[in-house]
Amino acid sequence: MAETTIKVNPLIIHLWTLPRWFVTPFIVSNVLLGASLAGGPSVNSWIGVIAGLLIMAGGHAFNSYLDFAWTGLDKGEATERSATKSYTSAQNLIAAGLISPIAVLFNALAWYIMALVPLIYLTINTGWYVLIIGLAGMLITFWYSWAKFNWTHELSLGIGLGPLSSLVGMYATSANPDWIQGILIGIPAAIILAFAGLALDEYPDAEANLKKGVKSLAYKVWENGFSLELYLISWIIFLYIYQLFLIIIGTLKPLTGLSFLVFFPIMGSMLFLKNNLQRTAYFIVILAAIYMILMAVGQLYG
Repeated sequence: MAETTIKVNPLIIHLWTLPRWFVTPFIVSNVLLGASLAGGPSVNSWIGVIAGLLIMAGGHAFNSYLDFAWTGLDKGEATERSATKSYTSAQNLIAAGLISPIAVLFNALAWYIMALVPLIYLTINTGWYVLIIGLAGMLITFWYSWAKFNWTHELSLGIGLGPLSSLVGMYATSANPDWIQGILIGIPAAIILAFAGLALDEYPDAEANLKKGVKSLAYKVWENGFSLELYLISWIIFLYIYQLFLIIIGTLKPLTGLSFLVFFPIMGSMLFLKNNLQRTAYFIVILAAIYMILMAVGQLYG
């Protein structure tokens, strides 16, 4: 298969491609969900959103660096490394010679250093827990790179983008929130982005990466010939059951049921997944983002 040429200038690479901003709706929604349970949103809640986004950007850049320089998943010819997806093209920038590994490393460090500014401000105003959670969010990207080889792939990403980001919103808003609720409310994002999302994201990478020793459920879907559509549908159904549970116990407000509007288009998109994986995956990512936005809106205004 011929390698796709990525034609971007260095500024776009540093400010757009490496940070992978497509995850922004998920992070913003999840941080605000956490803030809503702590009495927000407030000005500090939105500062927490900024911190969460900067941590996300740095984590994505670090992932590009580590997958090349540490694990080697993105080294080799085009057929020997991760595929370029329609919603993110950061995987192959180093291998394609468009940017050096050291430049990607400095990009990642820059995002993390910038994230310390809002985190330190929030620490002064609301307490140390928000800084500890923010630092944990930064460090989890190293676990994530290593986790691809020890069956904790989904768990590492799920914790980072799920409970940790919702806890940032909680502790940015209040010094003494109900952190258990913060963990519970972060699980939908973990299901979407990790336990379901990784299988969709890694499906085109599986053949190349399995040869390099990866071990995770996401890759086993491809390796065992299990239906990707059935795997995703199972997680989607579980997600909605879990959301209903959160509504029943009072963690989520009933108006978060707005997110059920996304159920039918997501299910319908499964009919097109096999024939056009890239385009359908892009559509599913958009629908998943709409799901998170609707849930956040329902929680904030319900």
